[in-house]
Amino acid sequence: MALHIHLEPVMYVGRGYVAPDGFAHKHAYEMVCSIFMLGDGRARVFAAHGDMDRGTVTSLAGQLEALGIHTVLVNRHGVEQEWQVASATCKARKTE
Repeated sequence: MALHIHLEPVMYVGRGYVAPDGFAHKHAYEMVCSIFMLGDGRARVFAAHGDMDRGTVTSLAGQLEALGIHTVLVNRHGVEQEWQVASATCKARKTE
């Protein structure tokens, strides 16, 4: 009996461009990172190369939030960290 297969997109590659349409015009990217969706609103960002200023982090956080992510796991300089997406987008966190 063949199994019913469910495919789920769990891996993303983020690239940062100086121009807003840099990807469409195949410009060189200034920053690249891999994002693995862990489920339950969590993701791991890894293999990041290039510079990420506050505006870039805010932009990435907004896109991850749109995908349902609220917590990002990162390893910075050998230290495991958890970042709250709402903090990066400057939105108030929901209280329960």
